[in-house]
Amino acid sequence: MAETVRPSVSPKTVARISLYRRLLSDLGRSGAVNVYSHQLAHLAGVSAAQVRRDFMVIGYSGSPNRGYQIESCLASIDSFLDGHTRQELALVGVGRLGRAVLAHFAGRRPLLRISAAFDLDPTLIGTQVEGCPVYDVVELERVIKEKAIRVAILAVPPEHAQTLAERLVAAGVRSIVDFTAVPLRVPDEVYVHYMDITSALESAAFFARQETPEEPETEATDAPEVEMRPMMRTIDSLLEGAPVKLEELARNMGARVLTPGPAEGVAITRIYAGDRVSDLLTEASSQTLLITNLANLQMVRVAELMEVPGICFVDDIQPDPEIVELATANRTLLMVSPAGVFETCGLIYQYLASARGAASGLQTPATRDRSPRTGRKRT
Repeated sequence: MAETVRPSVSPKTVARISLYRRLLSDLGRSGAVNVYSHQLAHLAGVSAAQVRRDFMVIGYSGSPNRGYQIESCLASIDSFLDGHTRQELALVGVGRLGRAVLAHFAGRRPLLRISAAFDLDPTLIGTQVEGCPVYDVVELERVIKEKAIRVAILAVPPEHAQTLAERLVAAGVRSIVDFTAVPLRVPDEVYVHYMDITSALESAAFFARQETPEEPETEATDAPEVEMRPMMRTIDSLLEGAPVKLEELARNMGARVLTPGPAEGVAITRIYAGDRVSDLLTEASSQTLLITNLANLQMVRVAELMEVPGICFVDDIQPDPEIVELATANRTLLMVSPAGVFETCGLIYQYLASARGAASGLQTPATRDRSPRTGRKRT
């Protein structure tokens, strides 16, 4: 199912896809046949939305009823990560770390093979370690060129890292995995992946000492969204305890319903208000109501991708017929609020607070001042 033409991807995306391959392989060995995005996301420590986005990169899609078929998904990942021809790798440095790398990697990937190792130790030169021949480092350029090696692993003392990196690049290497913790000066077209274990441990120790994570700084351009965050958190906490059906929510906030939603109805446990597609891809779920100013096809398509069951357009906008048609085909409930984004969230909050107050036998200010059906002020 992999596409022949793929978009450029970030190193982080490639790393996640590699992790998915390992997790899927483990699931397959345990007897599993299918896996859902939220199950794989839990194992990988990411969101289900992130899993679906990453699988879009490799051109693989699952089934809403059965999730991802593990065997075919692994085949797509193999094609994406490994290509179709074998790549030869070189290891420079056959000390304890180098030997551990050889032992760990031996036989794991048929299309990736460490076919040459280099060292200065005369007792190692001419031998094989984990099936890999060890050459004198003086032969590095010759062997790299003869074997057409373009990927190398540096596991040498830090003082030798830069010199050896330059020799590798001159011999034709275009990607380096660097275990030396030395920032390498190489041409821009050469990819370097740093494996700095000391830095990783120091970072882990630092965050372990932090009792309360600091809130990330927000740019001034995000001010409206920052202003809404306390309300959104309150709404989510209200929904957490008592999910509300989409149709019920629309009726009580005075919104017009334009299309039917899922046949069985969906209980909403979260509200996402905003116009950033990138944020929606991270934040949305199959129990999220999207509130947005953007009444366009892209929003409906993204909602379908993220399995968002309902979209609320604001400011009494009338979406184009093709938007309504697509939402109907996707079984996405479209509603239109007469108010803006902030005011619409306020109406939702007032209804939820009123409903909770009624359930507990209390009368809240919202129930005294608002009509129970429309959420509008009594006159």
